[in-house]
Amino acid sequence: MKYLIIFLFLVLLSFGLNAAADEDWTPEFKNFCAVYMKYVNKYKGINAGCCEIDHPSNDIAKAGWKGETLLFCDGKEIV
Repeated sequence: MKYLIIFLFLVLLSFGLNAAADEDWTPEFKNFCAVYMKYVNKYKGINAGCCEIDHPSNDIAKAGWKGETLLFCDGKEIV
């Protein structure tokens, strides 16, 4: 019974952490993207990821592997 209670506690905790992860981290993320995009534009082979979803460097990640996208932003697939 105690393992069931521990399991339920961990499940509820993980839902809480996921909800916290979906919050808007805009100040830090914008600062990161401002610096990161300089390197993406300077060096070819680095993809922009979620900083600029429509950037040409994301085309390979959007094409993905066997038709499944490799680009996930905020827990959602970007196609």
